[in-house]
Amino acid sequence: MDSISSDTVEKTWKKIGGMSPQEVPKLINRMSKQRPLILAYLMAAGDDILNQDERELLLYLGVVVWQIMSQGATPLPEITEKTLDEVEESNMKVLKYLEGESETAFIETVEGIIDNYNQPEVLRYVVEALMEEPEEECLIRDENKGIMMFYLKTVIDCFDK
Repeated sequence: MDSISSDTVEKTWKKIGGMSPQEVPKLINRMSKQRPLILAYLMAAGDDILNQDERELLLYLGVVVWQIMSQGATPLPEITEKTLDEVEESNMKVLKYLEGESETAFIETVEGIIDNYNQPEVLRYVVEALMEEPEEECLIRDENKGIMMFYLKTVIDCFDK
């Protein structure tokens, strides 16, 4: 799949951010028909660690990623459980590798991943969205942003196959 432009990322993000509360369930319903496995993955991901606010943010960002990736020139591939498992396992290996790295090596490795990533603008959007200061009444814990990033990168990688 061709890389998604920053312009496409920004337009899609703004479009979804500007939706009325009544439009969001329709979008989720459409995702449940078009990408049921990815929706189920996002809804189940981190169920034992993430609080309600974090799960809602993960789902929201996952829906935005789906919409962004849908704007590409190539139709999104069908995602199978096998594909999802393979991508998640690959990302888990990288995560385990990074756990053992020194801070300097960790930063260098992450920079290398981003520099060589096929969807850098989509990944940048996810990183920026996760690093934003949450709304006052939202409880998004810093220690869970990494695992949320892992789940969202897995979704991007599945769509980018």
